[in-house]
Amino acid sequence: MDNKMTLEQANEKLELVVKKMESGELSLEDSMKYYEEAFKLISYCYEQLDDFKGQIIDINKRIDEIKNNGGK
Repeated sequence: MDNKMTLEQANEKLELVVKKMESGELSLEDSMKYYEEAFKLISYCYEQLDDFKGQIIDINKRIDEIKNNGGK
């Protein structure tokens, strides 16, 4: 898994993997490989979303601190 991949890139790749799996053209062995790849991509996307959520929470805390200190 390329950890430098953006969330959007991972999502696009996941969509391609799902389309391939839905095509019905894969052997069982290939289906399992694609399934594992999909799992890795989904996990990566969730990690990225959790990171963004943490950043948003931190920013909101700083905004609240500024509000509570009268903008000082």
